[in-house]
Amino acid sequence: MKRKFLLLVLFMIPLLAFNVQVKKRVLSNGLEVLLVPNRNTPVMSFQVWVKTGSRNERPGITGISHMLEHMMFKGSRNYGPEEHARIVKENGGMVNAFTSEDRTVFFDNIAPTKIDLIARLESDRFMYARIDPEQFKSERMVVYEERLMSVDNSPFGKAFEQLQAMTFIAHPYHWSVIGWPSDILAYTAEKVKKYYKERYNPSNVFILISGNFDEQKTMEILEKYFSSWKKGPKVPPVVTKEPEQKGPRYAKIYMKVNVPFLFAAYRIPPYKDKDIPAIEIAAKILGEGRSSRIYKELVQEKGIALQAGGGAYTLMDGGYFFSYVLINLGKSLDEAGKELFAMIENFKEAKIEDWEIEKARNQIIADMTRSLERAFYVGLQVGTSYQYTGDPTFFVKRLEAYKKVTKEDVKRVAAKYFNFKKRNVVYILPEGGKK
Repeated sequence: MKRKFLLLVLFMIPLLAFNVQVKKRVLSNGLEVLLVPNRNTPVMSFQVWVKTGSRNERPGITGISHMLEHMMFKGSRNYGPEEHARIVKENGGMVNAFTSEDRTVFFDNIAPTKIDLIARLESDRFMYARIDPEQFKSERMVVYEERLMSVDNSPFGKAFEQLQAMTFIAHPYHWSVIGWPSDILAYTAEKVKKYYKERYNPSNVFILISGNFDEQKTMEILEKYFSSWKKGPKVPPVVTKEPEQKGPRYAKIYMKVNVPFLFAAYRIPPYKDKDIPAIEIAAKILGEGRSSRIYKELVQEKGIALQAGGGAYTLMDGGYFFSYVLINLGKSLDEAGKELFAMIENFKEAKIEDWEIEKARNQIIADMTRSLERAFYVGLQVGTSYQYTGDPTFFVKRLEAYKKVTKEDVKRVAAKYFNFKKRNVVYILPEGGKK
């Protein structure tokens, strides 16, 4: 086959600590391809990353990225509804997708010998998705029911939606990935089709293949199936910056719950910010697991809570550190909240032990090591690094930053970000009851 693809190998950096190598190539139509070979696995993860998520939406079409993800399984020019998934399963693989605030990712995990089949299936739906009006009407109600179950009728889902809406009042992170109910019901097939044509093109998509595959053969197959895909406009940049929060925000939601609880959030900087390693270590010390300070004090020592903890949620444009308390029977949610907020507020002055820093750091490295044992998770790490920073090896380079975090760094970021003026709190309370 005539080699039409451009051999732009921009990244061939062996990441020796994890035995990962990333190569970037570009097809003749400009479609970017990231190759992450690993001969030690029998599986290939074929991933198509669309650089659009709820952050790229606007009022009136919130959740439309997620809606389109659903419709991408409803048939294309040469395949009927759900036929893509059926064919992959019949060939011993699995196919799925997810939408987040920052991206939509489709993936097929399968034997490398099926590369031609997967490229043919994925190119067909990405170039010729069939958004049939009748199929759309029924799937829209599926999404609406998903919203009811995961948010409107779920105390935890409702708490997180409200918490994110309070934490981000200007930035598009304000709305949840699934979108507002009225927007979901107002979708039309034409509106979703327009969004598909605007967002699903080589200017906003990259392919990532991780695992055991033949590089030369793979590139020839990708050129064969994807080179006729025409470029389109790039997704407009998100220019809105979240203004500085200068005072705490509170909300109360009354639902059918037997035990009240609260969630709190403090906004943190973007994924690639230099403070993130120290913030993530602080979050682990404070809230992650049964050895965390929040759990030990509120659950084990004082018995105020049935469950308590927290963690860091990082996003492209800035995420949040969250904490929560599920109150123990007969205890006061006010009391629990005061204890929780005092712990977080005073963390910048509290004594931090060397073993706490080391334990948090080792957990992060161990989690990374485990994730890189599977082709799919290697792809997620590389793809996230590439989309968020432009460097597919960023996640490994950042490990060096975790190793350099000191107690002073942890206290500095705690003082800067875990400030009571930047606190957002949602109380979930029993209907007709008192806090």
